[in-house]
Amino acid sequence: MAATSSFPTASARHPDMTTRSTPPKPVAGAYVDAPAIHRERLSTQQLAGRSCCWCSGTPDPRFPVPILRDDALYACTPCASMYGVAAVDVDQ
Repeated sequence: MAATSSFPTASARHPDMTTRSTPPKPVAGAYVDAPAIHRERLSTQQLAGRSCCWCSGTPDPRFPVPILRDDALYACTPCASMYGVAAVDVDQ
């Protein structure tokens, strides 16, 4: 006798559920296809805002990445462009 699961399948729970054929639109404030940022994997320079939080390149203070509460992370211009980081005005 074959074992059966007592849990309903996704289609049984939600009969109108379909497979998405196009990717969802990004939510406002979300970063598009950006690699996850793990605090324990960042360098001292990245945590201090002296290196890009993704590629360790030269950060641009116009592109803050407010993911970690206690650290001032910044993106470089290429990463900001690639991942959709919004620019902010910086006092000169």
